[in-house]
Amino acid sequence: MNTREPQPALALIAGVLSDPTRLQILDLLVAGPDQDCEAPRHPQFTGAMCPQDLLNKLQTIAASKLSYHLGELQRAGLIHEQRYGKRIYYVVQREALQGFLLSFQQRYLHAESQI
Repeated sequence: MNTREPQPALALIAGVLSDPTRLQILDLLVAGPDQDCEAPRHPQFTGAMCPQDLLNKLQTIAASKLSYHLGELQRAGLIHEQRYGKRIYYVVQREALQGFLLSFQQRYLHAESQI
């Protein structure tokens, strides 16, 4: 059997994305703020959202749980935080998502593999 060396970044991101709550958070961040968001828009990152707006949209998790999930997404490099005044905003790292998809495709869906 031909096994390849594990790719820590691939495993880390796959693990982070395995949680439904984190996927919901990522969905909200990709969609960006809408008319229901209360925080002012970040002047440089118009798609950024602050935790309170995320909490209002999720409605079913505590602030501490949201903070934990945001930390996990940050640790995997999928989002980053931007400060603006006293507020913290979160932005999707689209390059990291694209890199994950490319690595996954190259490792598991390359032309030579037989499914």
